[in-house]
Amino acid sequence: MSSICELSDDLLVKILSLLKTKDAVATSFLSKRWVSLWKMVPRLDYGTPLYARGSDFVNKFLLLSKAPVLETMHLRLGDVCEPEEHERWVDIAVARHVRVLELIHYRCQFKPMPCPESLFTCKGLVTLRLQQVMIWDIPSTIFLQSLKNLSLLCVEFLSGDEHVNRLLSACPVLETLIVQRWLMDCVTTFTIAIPSLQSLHIMQRPDFHGTTDGREYVVSTPSSLKTLKVLDKFSRFRSLVKMPKLVNAEIKIRQEDSNKIMGCLTSSKYLSLCLTSAGAVLMAKSCEFLCQLEYLELYMY
Repeated sequence: MSSICELSDDLLVKILSLLKTKDAVATSFLSKRWVSLWKMVPRLDYGTPLYARGSDFVNKFLLLSKAPVLETMHLRLGDVCEPEEHERWVDIAVARHVRVLELIHYRCQFKPMPCPESLFTCKGLVTLRLQQVMIWDIPSTIFLQSLKNLSLLCVEFLSGDEHVNRLLSACPVLETLIVQRWLMDCVTTFTIAIPSLQSLHIMQRPDFHGTTDGREYVVSTPSSLKTLKVLDKFSRFRSLVKMPKLVNAEIKIRQEDSNKIMGCLTSSKYLSLCLTSAGAVLMAKSCEFLCQLEYLELYMY
């Protein structure tokens, strides 16, 4: 087998792109040839412990990087990261045409980090994952024309329902949406009306009191949705439409009207239901129209 040093620089940069950024930078000690190879890696993947800063490493990487574009930036940041640093890093990534951006925060006392406004002007962004950030405002000019994958994990929308609608309506080609509601957010009705959406996953909320509240979902994605996974037993559907292309559905939600749900899932092949009134599902008239069904799980809580 040929020595790895005989490989071309382009191939070595691709190999370094598969490593954590700290490990890629560490290869600069191997030989003179490796000193600058990591600087061409178009990817920043970095995480810090809860109480570590890590800002010096990220600042130096962004300063010394010579890659024409920064295709991917994954940041997993602890509680010590300052909002100004966080915003500056995102501004740089947006200016360098980032396509995949992941901002994960681990904040003490559940205090989310402010979301950088420059995100809303990143037209080339394809994948965006946000965790424990707060969104103060969304400009009316927002248009994420290339965004296909969006994860909103414990994101706090301070202006309530309106900003959820504005964000999602600015994603005309979105295919995958993952949502985990913030336990103290200002959103009552979370509306999902995205014609291009193919996969929707609503995760269990991190509520510790275990009580229900008035939060609801409106799901209006009839044309393209193929996979639906809703695991939020503290909320309910306010509105749900028929989804003719739906294949896989897993639903665990507080819902009194089983007929409403069953009538929208008639194209499902694989169906798992856990409802407060699951026993009534077997008697629901809509069950007669589950002609595509191949697998059924039914639970009641």
